[in-house]
Order: sequence, then structure tokens, then C-alpha cells
Amino acid sequence: MSPARARRRARDGAALLAVLALAGCAAVRDAPRLAYQCPNGLSFEARLYEDMAMLDGQRGHVVLERLPHQHADELLYRDPTLIADFGLGVDRRLVRLTYTNIPEPVTCTRVAPADDQPHAPVRAAPRPGPRNPPPYDPNAPVETNIRTGEGPIGPG
Repeated sequence: MSPARARRRARDGAALLAVLALAGCAAVRDAPRLAYQCPNGLSFEARLYEDMAMLDGQRGHVVLERLPHQHADELLYRDPTLIADFGLGVDRRLVRLTYTNIPEPVTCTRVAPADDQPHAPVRAAPRPGPRNPPPYDPNAPVETNIRTGEGPIGPG
């Protein structure tokens, strides 16, 4: 095999490897946004993960932890003020929001996605939700280029 042909094959192999790597990165997707409409004109979007749910709405952002010891198809999430039960109804389009300071639960209906796209299934994404990094520890050791101990001091 000539050197030019070997270089061409190596270049083609590298290009194929790069395409496969990009396809692998594209396959790792975030949880789909599920849009819901509630009574009195309230609406929100939810992202469901295996350990948490993130709700974004007109009244802000909330993160709910998933309740332990559930069946795979049960989607119960909570925080101190709210319990959300997703995937209710015959076609799993309903969510029941039970607030601790409101005596009656609020039932919301899933909104059809824009552009005539099919509904994403109401299920938890098969990965943990995004978490903030732990706070900086001011007492953690800092790596520096300062040496202590025996040895020559000075240049060279």
C-alpha cells in the first residue's frame, strides 16, 4: 500500500470515528419538556428524571425529589410544599398537584406540542437530574508550585 493511500485511509477512519463520537454525544439527551395547562390560566413545563422533577412556570422554578419505593410507572415527586403525581388518566395526560396550604388538589392537563409534533411519553428520563456542584470548601488544600522542606533555594 502506498503512503498516500495509507494516509487517506487513516484520514477516512479518523473522520468516521469523529462522526460516530458526535452521534454518541447526540444520543445523550435531556428529559423532554412536558407542557401542562391548569385551571385559572396557569401553565408550567416539567422535566422528569429518575430522582427528581424540575418544574418551570409563571410563578418560578421548583425542584421536586422523587418519592422512594415506587413502581416504574409511578411518577410521584415532592418537596415540603407540593406533591406532584404525573401520568394520571387513561392516556397519562394529567398531573395532580397537591399543595400543603391549599385544601383541594389542582389537576392539570398536558398541552399538545407545537408544530404538530408527537407527544413525548410521560416517563422519567433514565438518568439522574442535573445537580449543582458542591459548594467550595475554604479549608480544602490548594495545590501550588511552592515547595517546602529540604532542597536548594534559588534559581537552578
